[in-house]
Amino acid sequence: MRGHAWKTTVGLLLTVLLLWWVLRDVSVAEVWARVREADPWLLTGAVVAATFSFVLRAWRWKVLLEPSHPDTRFETRFGSVCIGFAVNNLLPARLGEFARAYALSRTEDLNIGASVASLVAERVFDGLVLAFFLFATISLPGFPLGDGSTAVLLRRTANFGAVAFAVAFFLLWLAARNADRSEQLFERLSDRFLSASLSRRATRIVAGFLAGLGSLRHTPTFVRALAWSVVVWVNLAVSIWLGLLAFGITAPGFTGAIFLQSVIAFAVAAPSSPGFFGVFEAATRLGLGVWDVPATEMVSFATSYHILTFIPVTIMGLWYIRRFGFSWSEMGHSEELVEAAVDDE
Repeated sequence: MRGHAWKTTVGLLLTVLLLWWVLRDVSVAEVWARVREADPWLLTGAVVAATFSFVLRAWRWKVLLEPSHPDTRFETRFGSVCIGFAVNNLLPARLGEFARAYALSRTEDLNIGASVASLVAERVFDGLVLAFFLFATISLPGFPLGDGSTAVLLRRTANFGAVAFAVAFFLLWLAARNADRSEQLFERLSDRFLSASLSRRATRIVAGFLAGLGSLRHTPTFVRALAWSVVVWVNLAVSIWLGLLAFGITAPGFTGAIFLQSVIAFAVAAPSSPGFFGVFEAATRLGLGVWDVPATEMVSFATSYHILTFIPVTIMGLWYIRRFGFSWSEMGHSEELVEAAVDDE
């Protein structure tokens, strides 16, 4: 884990700075009092909906894997999803993405490169859906964005995100649709700039990666994967909406919940501290600030919702690590293990 020490340090520093910014003008006593007054049934519904999203992710993962590996089991997919999110919650630098791919490849007869590629495809679908949601909600008549600096930042973020993910999708789709040509082009370029052994290794990695992008190559699979991605994120928006209602925050409505979960999702996409503490709360405050929600209300919702949704998947992930026969050390070194497995293939 020494290689991740600097990432851990940066992540913790980021957490401290962002939590200071979030809490700078609120009373902890008032926040705690507001948490105690929240509707427990609505909060329970929010946690149940958020936890159910991992079931939806496991079902979507089957669609993404079908072109190359159609017979994966639900339990191994669901367990691997939980493992990945638990590792993200407890370790820095988003190691959960590697842990998730590693766990599935170990529990199924699955090429590790294809497993990683399916997660890349998943991120592309997520990015497309989230960028669309962010752009669409901001563009709705009556959206209270105003003309201040925050409005300019959010509009630019939405526009940039939509363009960036559209370009990324097009390039990946083009490569997947022309896998043989893409592999040959990469091989020629790597032969020119890399040693013979390194070129062969890189070409094998790219071949396995392209094989895992079948969901972008097959139109029916693409449509189903995109539909599942919409379901995943609408479900999470429902979870956030219920959480907001639990604290009496009604101004954003369901449309605002879609906007807020898009802002949060983009904020936590980059490597940061374990569990995204600080990042999550700052993104929530930024998003809810559009409706001039009082600071105490925003912080009360953000901290409660974050902690309550953090617990179930972390517990399930740790349980599945043990059930599948893995060690915590393996999870902490999953990035290196994935790289070694790719080399061996």
